[in-house]
Amino acid sequence: MSPPADRPTIVEPPNLKAEAASLQKEIAVLKDKLAKTQSQLTAATAAVEKAAAQAAGAAAIEQRTMYSLSKARKELATASQSLKEVRNQIKEREAMSARIVKDIKEKRRIRSELKAQIKNETRNFEKIQAVLDQITAKLNRPLQQKQQTPGNTPPAPVPRQPAKKGFTLRFASDTALETLISRKKVHFFALAGQKTWQLKLANGRPVYIAVKIPSKIYEMETTTVPANYTAVFSRQVAAFGRSTVTWGVTLPDQTAASINRLIKDRDGGDLIIMPDGEVILN
Repeated sequence: MSPPADRPTIVEPPNLKAEAASLQKEIAVLKDKLAKTQSQLTAATAAVEKAAAQAAGAAAIEQRTMYSLSKARKELATASQSLKEVRNQIKEREAMSARIVKDIKEKRRIRSELKAQIKNETRNFEKIQAVLDQITAKLNRPLQQKQQTPGNTPPAPVPRQPAKKGFTLRFASDTALETLISRKKVHFFALAGQKTWQLKLANGRPVYIAVKIPSKIYEMETTTVPANYTAVFSRQVAAFGRSTVTWGVTLPDQTAASINRLIKDRDGGDLIIMPDGEVILN
């Protein structure tokens, strides 16, 4: 449709059309660039988000790793402490074992020495015993009974060991004799007529009981016998005269050996038996 005749016709200059076409091309190019930029932006955003996610994951992993590392360090410290304690216990056990081994070796050494000493002492004892037996055989002589009852057979001889002529045997005190009797280390006898009585302590009080004559006896002087022993004998048995009762004791081997050792090569003296059974010569 053509414009009214009374209106002027606008004719677009040719250069404007070219410019418009040029602008359209530039716009198209810009749109294409915009699209590419938008695409790049989207890709960059996705990359950033991915990187952020990876960073967050790495942080979580690092946190878990640090936690595990901290836990492992604590366990390592505990294990180290336990190992240290075990090592200390091992050292203590080793030291104790070393002491025990040393003690065992020392005891074995002492036992070996004691065995050797006992063996030597046994040999010496056997030699001494042989000598003592010879001396005893020489010193033994029968105790003659002071009195015989008419019409009866003569009393059996009683061996006596007054040591040697000139020796007297006594105890350090009445208490010493009583102590040794109560311990059954010494046995005290009274001999009169054809009978023998042994003194026993009943609740600490002397009592005489008829017994057989001992095979070996050491005679005691009447003056050395405790007065209550003679008094009790007179009351319980009979009132024999002082000269008709023989008092004597049997002694343990150790005491007898001491006596024989002391009287060897001596002419006389006062043999005193102590409360522990040891003998001294005055």
